[in-house]
Amino acid sequence: MRRLALFCAAAMLAAAQASAKPEVIEFSDLVDPLAVVFDDPYRDMGFRLLNELKLVVELDEKLAQKDLAEDERARLTARRSAAKVMLEINGQDVEALLSQRWEVAKKRRTAGMATNPVLDGAEVTLSGYLIPAPKTVDGKYFGYVVPQVGMCSHLPAPSPNKLVRVRLLDDPQGQSLYVPVRVSGRLRVEPSDATIFILDGEVRMLSRWTLDASTVDRREDLGGNDMAGAHTKAVTTGAER
Repeated sequence: MRRLALFCAAAMLAAAQASAKPEVIEFSDLVDPLAVVFDDPYRDMGFRLLNELKLVVELDEKLAQKDLAEDERARLTARRSAAKVMLEINGQDVEALLSQRWEVAKKRRTAGMATNPVLDGAEVTLSGYLIPAPKTVDGKYFGYVVPQVGMCSHLPAPSPNKLVRVRLLDDPQGQSLYVPVRVSGRLRVEPSDATIFILDGEVRMLSRWTLDASTVDRREDLGGNDMAGAHTKAVTTGAER
């Protein structure tokens, strides 16, 4: 009797898990939230001041050359001083910024690779744009889901923890790069590194996630408000093995 009760409880749990709806996530959810919490003094500097700081670095490299002509050295030194003044009058500590750049770069790389452990093995639904990939040697179909239209072709690829490699049930080669999709299935932390041909060139696809797709809803499959929601989310949130 007890064995029968245990069997029934297990069956009910399995049925509940099977019937549970996938969790709707966004690309920002894929990132380990702890990895992105660090002091980044460059984050809010703005394009103009970042360019001035970059110029200081470049001028320091040129001024380090021993065979530099005196008039050229004087010109470069004056330009460096002007860039330093521009930064300082905007509240920036130039020496502090220069001393932190390698450590911050290391933390940024970590933040771009770190995955959210909560989503490893979860059933999810993710909206974005599907980039078809060549069929593998064992006949499997793959693609990549990205948050914004044009990524990896006209725009840079997303960070590895926001690029999702998708194992598909059918051939994705007819899928348009510019039509939003909604993909559901089991998400796993499974790194991959492949180079594929997109439009007019080869692109390295470095991903930290693999999604085993159970369904892929394309534009023509989505109706009314569902389609609008998928499109909006995809835009705003953004061979093979």
